[in-house]
Amino acid sequence: MIFNMRKNETLKKLNDIKITAHFWNWLPDIQVAIEIYESRNDAYSVLLPFFFTYLEETIRSTTTEYGMLDPRNQSNRKKKVGKELIQFAISENSDNPQLVHILNDILENHYGKFSPFAGGQNRNNVGHGVVHPRFWTEEDFENVVNDIAKLSPYAGF
Repeated sequence: MIFNMRKNETLKKLNDIKITAHFWNWLPDIQVAIEIYESRNDAYSVLLPFFFTYLEETIRSTTTEYGMLDPRNQSNRKKKVGKELIQFAISENSDNPQLVHILNDILENHYGKFSPFAGGQNRNNVGHGVVHPRFWTEEDFENVVNDIAKLSPYAGF
């Protein structure tokens, strides 16, 4: 019963995220992810890397760095990622204390150094294959979805 309540709450947050997602770039994939999560109880480890990517893109959308890379423009080839991106987003949004608070929470919760003890909670462990997916938990997935849901109203898509 508790499992169903948690899953339903996560599904509600995923549907909230869908409302602010970029219509062409993210909405179709988020809808597929929701359908997979609804249909399978073990899908969270497959979906976690996707949602860490979406988290980072949502963070980027709050900055002046948001936009597609243009391979023809040599000066626009490198974008900030990870901690550097979050710190950049915090500095660019210093006039919005609510957003800065959410970004600081995300930084603390998901952007630590590689650690086998952080499992799937740590973006670096997931994105760089430091910790095998069998050690990622549904709670890790739920936490990432929860943080994206908090950040979504500020998305600049």
